[in-house]
Amino acid sequence: MAIVPHSAADQPAATPTGWRADPARPRVAVLLSGSGRTLENLLAASADGRLPVGIVAVVSSRVGVRGIEVARGADVPVTVVERRGYPDDVAFSKAIYGWLAPHRPHLIVLAGFLKRLDVPPGWAGRILNVHPGLLSEPIAAGLGFYGERVHAAVLASGVTETGAAVHVVDHEYDHGPLVQERRVPVEPGDTPATLAARVFQTERLLYPEAITAYLHDNPWITGSTE
Repeated sequence: MAIVPHSAADQPAATPTGWRADPARPRVAVLLSGSGRTLENLLAASADGRLPVGIVAVVSSRVGVRGIEVARGADVPVTVVERRGYPDDVAFSKAIYGWLAPHRPHLIVLAGFLKRLDVPPGWAGRILNVHPGLLSEPIAAGLGFYGERVHAAVLASGVTETGAAVHVVDHEYDHGPLVQERRVPVEPGDTPATLAARVFQTERLLYPEAITAYLHDNPWITGSTE
């Protein structure tokens, strides 16, 4: 079975308390494939007001990952859609959009989502991703570059700076228009693990800020006339 429900929160009616308290907030869905660290960060930023959105649904591309439990713990509707259950990326992506539809997200954000997402016209400009490296000066981006693979490639290149970047998702990996990025120094003696930790701390600040700025600069996403 390709779509795997993970709790009673799978039902659209089980939206987070924070969302019901402020229905004017933009609705955001999160796609992930792993530990849920970025989801945790976005939930925390939403709760403390740094990210003025409601996280209304989560999709994981893998069964049994910690990110599913993070969503459950926050009472956010969550399901699994596995790529192997579909003949191609278009069908896989269509299944994700179909499950998200009752939750009515204005924006989708990728949080360590490792599968290629097809972007139909109705979702163009409405999906963001964070990449653990610079995209203005790409060294390790595109198919196969994720997690510590990115940081290992950065260290192998000999550069003195790396960073994190938020971009609009299109049909290619790590390719769409840049929204924001921040630079991080590469320190003498860095390993992929130490560099990954430093970059992730920057991602934690960057992603909520970039999402907020992007929604502000693109009011058409939520239908706002401001």
